[in-house]
Amino acid sequence: MSAGTRPAEVAVGVYRVVRGTGKANVYLVRSGSSWVLIDTGWAHQGVLIKSSAEMLFGVNTPPAAILLTHLHPDHAGSAAGLAQAWDVPVYVHPDELPLPGGKLAYTDPVGRVIEPFARFLPAGEFGACLRIAAAFNPSAGVPGLPDWQCIPTPGHTPGHASYFRAADRVLITGDALLTVSARSLWGVLPGQHQVSGPPRISTWDWAAAVNSATRLAGLEPQVLAPGHGTPMTATATPAAVRAFSDRLAAGRLAAGLLSPVDYSSRTRYRRPPELYARLQWLGPPIVAAGMAPHNVIVLEVPGRSTGVIHRTTLVRTDCDGGRYLVALAGESQWVRNVRAAGGRVVIGPRHRHAARLAEVPPQQRAPVLLAYLHRSGRQPGSKAAAREARYYFGVTADPSPEELSQIATHYPVFRILDDAHQPTGNDALPPGADSAVWHRDGDVA
Repeated sequence: MSAGTRPAEVAVGVYRVVRGTGKANVYLVRSGSSWVLIDTGWAHQGVLIKSSAEMLFGVNTPPAAILLTHLHPDHAGSAAGLAQAWDVPVYVHPDELPLPGGKLAYTDPVGRVIEPFARFLPAGEFGACLRIAAAFNPSAGVPGLPDWQCIPTPGHTPGHASYFRAADRVLITGDALLTVSARSLWGVLPGQHQVSGPPRISTWDWAAAVNSATRLAGLEPQVLAPGHGTPMTATATPAAVRAFSDRLAAGRLAAGLLSPVDYSSRTRYRRPPELYARLQWLGPPIVAAGMAPHNVIVLEVPGRSTGVIHRTTLVRTDCDGGRYLVALAGESQWVRNVRAAGGRVVIGPRHRHAARLAEVPPQQRAPVLLAYLHRSGRQPGSKAAAREARYYFGVTADPSPEELSQIATHYPVFRILDDAHQPTGNDALPPGADSAVWHRDGDVA
């Protein structure tokens, strides 16, 4: 793009600074009377980006903030120079924050090759960005963009973040989703236009990247604004993203068995992988044989339209003296069936007995979700707890109750009450607990 070319509007108030084939996109996003810059391209692009912004917003109209999808040189290269010129902060997701002293805490396959020689290279603008980048609190909203939400999309980097405007389903994806295939020469040629993922060779955790693609597909974006490639605005965009996500997930035969299922999308229902769903019938006999962890139960409830008994394997978590089940997938069939049955269920098959489930209001669910993450003696911030916090709830590695309360409405929670314990008053609306579908080592999906 030349200095005299106006940025292209890809959605209402969202403008793209076109960088050319294979180069990173930069987005100028208007919100109310202010605007925010998302990503900054390579180093030495500050003059171009600043002149583009002045065409749209006028001279001496700096952004409210600079947001980065992730800390790679092609997306954060000019951040430090622009931050100094505009006197504005540079924000990243908390899990992307560099170590003290401005060094990245992770390496990808390419980085592991380059790292021994990196100390001999000049730090430049990208090194300055690592030193000034600050974390924002995703649960408190996106800085400068109150009408957008942060969608954690780890994989390409640990704290990669995408940005989503639910009102018109506009999705800015950084490198979590692209519209050019960076994994082949053919894919980056001019005229190629297809949904793709990040290059595996520069991706920190490929399994996490696959989960993130599934999460973004669940948002059903109408506009896909990628970090590389041309934005997609056609009516077929949601289907194209879903098709790519399905192809990617199909390559992971153990999805949901050897790795966690992603249930963090802010949608009413998150569908599990097909293979995992097909193997659900194994849960009840495993529990009946005494081969499951002690907190795994089988929930029996009649179908709301057929009356046929459905059995679902769930994890029970204790919280403040109560026993609870959490629906990680949201408005699952078992959730709707329990509501239709008035909470009357049978829990078994070991020590099978009738019980009643009382749904917990969203404002009282946070302690339950936290108890779920810390079940079985897990320590706050441990690897297992951090992984589930990210995949199941889409929050930071060691979330606070306040952060969990922001997303609790998407995770129905029920308290288990024996028939002999009829709830009355406040007892029918208790504070919290946990659940989810069991697999492999007691994780849930």
